[in-house]
Amino acid sequence: MNGNTTVQQNNQEQYWSVIQQLDPELYLIRIAIQETGINPMILPKIIRAISNLNIGTGYGRVQVFMTNHKVTQVKNEESDTLNENATIDS
Repeated sequence: MNGNTTVQQNNQEQYWSVIQQLDPELYLIRIAIQETGINPMILPKIIRAISNLNIGTGYGRVQVFMTNHKVTQVKNEESDTLNENATIDS
């Protein structure tokens, strides 16, 4: 049984070594997940929220809501950027 575990571990190390060379960005995401223990199922929701803002006005914010150590909501809030006086006579 221990031999199987060693083979699997070696295969996984080789796999991530190849990924590090072929797709360094994916490898960095993997390292961040491994270091933090964050649930990777949350990341696509955050990425999509950022993308939606980018496709829209390009301005806004993405908020992650947590309750009792559980992510309950990923919310993007789009906004328009203005640089105008609040009143006409200002």
